[in-house]
Amino acid sequence: MAGRPKLHVGGTIAIVLLTLVLCIGIGLLYVGWQPGASLSPTGYVAMALGLLAAIMLGVGLVWLIHCNKQGGE
Repeated sequence: MAGRPKLHVGGTIAIVLLTLVLCIGIGLLYVGWQPGASLSPTGYVAMALGLLAAIMLGVGLVWLIHCNKQGGE
């Protein structure tokens, strides 16, 4: 753990801002859903799978960048 780099203030601010944007987006989706619009359970499953895939893709790309950075030093 001694060689592990610390997360600087800029990285912390970026993580907080991206989390805030995600929460605002989810809130707007919930509040802005048109009355009377319906979505089947299949639609909810598709949205959940799409969100999970997007998150996993983002985490995977960050992980690859991090591993590449660690190996290059």
